[in-house]
Order: sequence, then C-alpha cells, then structure tokens
Amino acid sequence: MAERLAERLKVWFVDDERERHEEFDRRHGARYDVRHFLRPDEVLAALENGDKPDLLLSDIFFLREEAGDRVAEMQRESREIEERLATFARRYTEVYAPEGLELAARLRRERRPFPNVVYSSKAAILLDERGFSRIAHETGPVWILKGREDAEAEQLKIESVDLGWNWRRRYLQVKGLLAIVAIAAMAVGWFLGMLLGRVM
Repeated sequence: MAERLAERLKVWFVDDERERHEEFDRRHGARYDVRHFLRPDEVLAALENGDKPDLLLSDIFFLREEAGDRVAEMQRESREIEERLATFARRYTEVYAPEGLELAARLRRERRPFPNVVYSSKAAILLDERGFSRIAHETGPVWILKGREDAEAEQLKIESVDLGWNWRRRYLQVKGLLAIVAIAAMAVGWFLGMLLGRVM
C-alpha cells in the first residue's frame, strides 16, 4: 500500500465521460484533492484565473462537437475491439510468456541497485488491469513504447529514470553517512565519558 501523503495533492482530472470521473473519485477521492473538468478548454480557463494543480491527469481523445449520431457507432465498435483484443490476448499468452514481468519481480525482491523500465509495445494492448498494476509495482511508472516513440523521446525517458535513480542513490548514501556519523558520535561520547569518569 502506498504511504500516506503529508499533504493532499491537488489533482486536476480531465475526461469527457462522466462515469470516468465517478470511478476516479471512488479510487482516489479520499487520497487526493480532485478537481474535475470535462473539456481541455475548461482547464485553460481555470489556469487563466490563476488556479493550478500539482498534477494534471488528462485523457487524449475528446468527443468532437460535429460527431453527431456517430458516437453510438464508435462506442459499439470500441466495445467489439476490446472483446477481440481480450480474446487475442488470451491466445497470445498461450504462446508467449511474460518473463519480463517475472524478471522485474525478481530484481525488486533482490533489491538490485539499478532501475528497471518496461520496453514494450504489445503489452500496452495485451495486459489487463492486473498486468498493468504489476508493472507499476515492479518497475515504476515509466514505460517506453517500443517502436512507437522516436529516439529522442526514448532518451528523454531513459535519462529521467537515471536522474531519479541517482538522486535516490545519493539520498541513501547521505542517509548512510549520517548514520555512521551518529554512531561515531555516540562512540566518542562513550569514550569521553569513560575518561572523565576515571579522572573524577
């Protein structure tokens, strides 16, 4: 379970489907200070008023005003595609095993001193909620879509992970150094106490 935050993050959630907002509140409303927006222009208006979030979570695709009667058609096709993908995913995993996830889990258990990033494109359409949750817990939030991003985008993600890891490593080094200093100070204090006791 994630640690409790000292201060509630202000999260702005942008999605044009109202049921998504209800779902997000059920999942995260008790943890974050959530503000809801149905359209990107609502976010821009709030920013113009001087408000700002700690984090913006936004969907990518929003309903076009001229969509008209095609909405129901697209929703039906979307459900059909999801059903076909679920069937394909079951067949695919009968041939290919998710050994990359098992590797990530083992590395985390053994506390190996380096970050691990998912580098996959098929996983984005084949994994279910449980699979995505495993990735988040085993490797962290960064995911590189193999073959779907240019080299610069991949390098940006790789180097941001490395930078974060360096900061974490430095923090642990400083923390360890402080512990050593504290132990040394206690030892010196004990030694001086012994000397003063003998002198007295």
